[in-house]
This record gives sequence, C-alpha cells and structure tokens, in this order.
Amino acid sequence: MTIKRKRVKFSKCFKEVFENLFETLGQNLKQNEKLAPHTTFGIGGEALLFYVARKPQDLIQAVLIAKECKIPFFVLGGGSNVLVSDSGFKGLLIKNRCNKIFLNDKKITCQSGVLLDDLVSLGCENSLSGVEFAAGIPGTVGGAVYGNAGAFGKAVGDLLTEAVILNSQGRIEEVKKEYFEFGYRESKLKKTKDILLSATFKLTIGEKEKIKKEIQKNLEERKRKLPQREKSAGCFFKNVVENGKKISAGFLLEQVDAKKIKEGDAAVFNRHANILINLGKAKAEEVKRLANLLKRKVKEKFDIDLEEEVVYLY
Repeated sequence: MTIKRKRVKFSKCFKEVFENLFETLGQNLKQNEKLAPHTTFGIGGEALLFYVARKPQDLIQAVLIAKECKIPFFVLGGGSNVLVSDSGFKGLLIKNRCNKIFLNDKKITCQSGVLLDDLVSLGCENSLSGVEFAAGIPGTVGGAVYGNAGAFGKAVGDLLTEAVILNSQGRIEEVKKEYFEFGYRESKLKKTKDILLSATFKLTIGEKEKIKKEIQKNLEERKRKLPQREKSAGCFFKNVVENGKKISAGFLLEQVDAKKIKEGDAAVFNRHANILINLGKAKAEEVKRLANLLKRKVKEKFDIDLEEEVVYLY
C-alpha cells in the first residue's frame, strides 16, 4: 500500500503556514527532521515538518491544524511496517507518543501510541491472557489496529471491544469493534483515514506462569525466524487468501529463490523470504525495486499478485 500525498507548494505561503502551525503546536514543532531513525527500516529522507504528540489532545490538534492549513500529514507510531521515500515527506509528520495504559478488571485500554509489548506486559502482570501472540511485534497499538496486526493465527481485532477515534470530519467518536470491519491485515481505518485515539481490549483470566511461558515461546520463535541485527520493516507482503485458504507469501517467495536476490543494500533475509532487510545503507528506491522484482517472479511462476503489507510513504 502506498500513502500518496498531494505535494503542496509552500514557497511564499510556507512562512504563514509554519507560523499557524507553530502558534498551535508550540516549540515541539521541528523542521527538516530525519525520518530514518524513526523507522525500524532505518530508511527515509527528512520530514519538512515534524511534531511529537504526547497526549491525545496534542494528536487531535496536530491533525486538525494540518487539515485547516491544507498540508499533507501522516501519523507515525513505532515506525515498523513503513518505508519512507528517500526524498522524505513534504508535509507534517506526527510522531504518536500518546502512551497511557489503563487496567479495568479484564479490560485494558491503551492510548494509540502504547507499544504492543507494553500491552502484553500489563496483561501478563495481571494474569490476563489473550494477547501473548503479540509479544515481540514491533510498533504501537494504533498501527496494530490500523493493519489488524497479528501472529500465530491471532490478531488484535479479535480482542478489541471498543475504541475512540478522531473521524475524517474532525469529530471525536466512540465506536464498537464492528465499526472496524476487521479482515486479514485490514481495517476500515485504511479507507476512512480516521485516527485512532484509544482502544480497549478484553482479555481472559489465566495463570501467570502459563502466560509467561507462552510469551517466552513466541519470543523465541520470533528470534529464530526474524532479523536481530539487520534493520527491517517486518513481513513485507501479505499472505495470499484464495478460496478461503491462506497461502504463505514466504512459501511463494521461497519457490522463486527470493533469498538469493538483492538490490544494492536491500536484500531478502536468509532465514525468512518474506522479510526484506537493510544491509546498512539501503535506499527506499532499492527496496521498491527489490519488492517489484519479487512480485514479478511470483506472478510469472504462480500467476499470483503479492500485495504489500508495508506502507509506502511517498
């Protein structure tokens, strides 16, 4: 999926736009922030404007003022599952660090900037089971709900009961699980562009030691399969669903010898064909060329179109 933003001609009006943003957002508003350090891929140019939102009101203000000023904006969580253009982002990049988390009986409510690992930890500490599958998944609750992140046959959408969003009309709205229309690595947020402010997950009472063992098992499995030193965005392509059956993208890529392929410093990880890695100085264009080559090879051999799980921010 590619997030395309209309390029805004700031030139003469940039000073006025910046002043309007600065008046609302204050000194935390920065210019020309390098985005590579804010992503797990370690790739990407500069954001023309950059702002860290530390509480929901900050996030709401940033989104609304960007819309009012008619400039492109993008909300970034943990920086996983995204590939930023080498030329950066010509708009306002909002870094979501709204990270309050609350326990209420068997439910946990998280602001959208909460790390998934913090959700897993709080569940374990309170002998609540159900979210162990998310152990070790990089990123935030906001990104996880947006893409219905999951592992080991489970997903965050299975647990979500209600949420608070900033809808596309700029209104705060409380919604139930059904609103999101969750599917495999899909949610309604991808269509509506609503901004998740918080989400509530219902867990079940369990035994703390069993929960700990399950978390450790999942972490070890991820360590065995996933890069530990090399930078990556996680699984690059979605698994394929045909006639109700899921076909592993990694399996398809194995069949076209994906692990032997690279473009510059962008390569396929040698232990998982569905993970592209940054060997050190990879450019976004190298990753895109590599991804397109892999898609062509799978199409030629299987007549199957792979779809990116990673979001392109261009």
